[in-house]
Amino acid sequence: MRLAVAIILSAVGLSACAIQVGGQAVPGPMPSTAAADTPTLPKVGQCMNSSELKAIDCAASHDAEVMAVGEMSGMPSAYPDTQALRKAALPPCYAAINDYLGSQDAGATRLQVWAFWPNEASWKKGERWRLCTVVELAPEGKALARKGSLKGVLKGSSFNTYQICLAGSPSKDSDVKPTACNGPHMAEAVPAGIVPLGKYNDPTPSKDQMSAIAKDKCTKAVHDYVGSDKRTDVFPAWRMPGSQGWSEGWTYAICYAEATKTFNGTLLGLRDNPLPN
Repeated sequence: MRLAVAIILSAVGLSACAIQVGGQAVPGPMPSTAAADTPTLPKVGQCMNSSELKAIDCAASHDAEVMAVGEMSGMPSAYPDTQALRKAALPPCYAAINDYLGSQDAGATRLQVWAFWPNEASWKKGERWRLCTVVELAPEGKALARKGSLKGVLKGSSFNTYQICLAGSPSKDSDVKPTACNGPHMAEAVPAGIVPLGKYNDPTPSKDQMSAIAKDKCTKAVHDYVGSDKRTDVFPAWRMPGSQGWSEGWTYAICYAEATKTFNGTLLGLRDNPLPN
């Protein structure tokens, strides 16, 4: 049996806006494909490798963990195009990830949604399943092999373990890539920095409308994170979904603490101290 997988990286492939405070609409990446040999779908809470639909013990090495399983209803008998499949499969996955990980901050972490659905051959056999998984991503976007379950992992103080950091400027650069937080970077996603903007089945708000919602909340989240609202070398920035991402269930802004230059270390609790070198 063959399957398709949509890889959703809500902090990757970003674009830019104004200096000091700003956000930008971001299109979602296109899906890739994978293969599987088993006709039995893994269940919620089970782990697997993204190359096949085979449940394995989460204590063993794996790169994906199932957080929701469902059916795509109301779909045509002919195999839909990729955009239609993404719109049908992904919103329930976005809806599931916060509860599964135990925090509304999931979108600001490297714990991201990968969604699977049948390929064309399986579709012709009548299969309409949807499989939502969560993966831990390396900075380059590859799913990391890991051991242990991620269920409820963000309930405690684990945000910094999975935090997204960016090598470039989220307010200026047209393409911003995630990087390791323990190396040189310019921006850090902040806790309490996911701002809901609406519902995916509503019309996509304009960039100005989304920014109006995100600005005050991101400003507060960044100031709380840094411990100061007086700095001129650290400021709030945010990233917003484009129309494609919105229709697929990404309906929130991600808040970042951005510095005016690359630094090492963290902006958390920096207060009035110099940028870490």
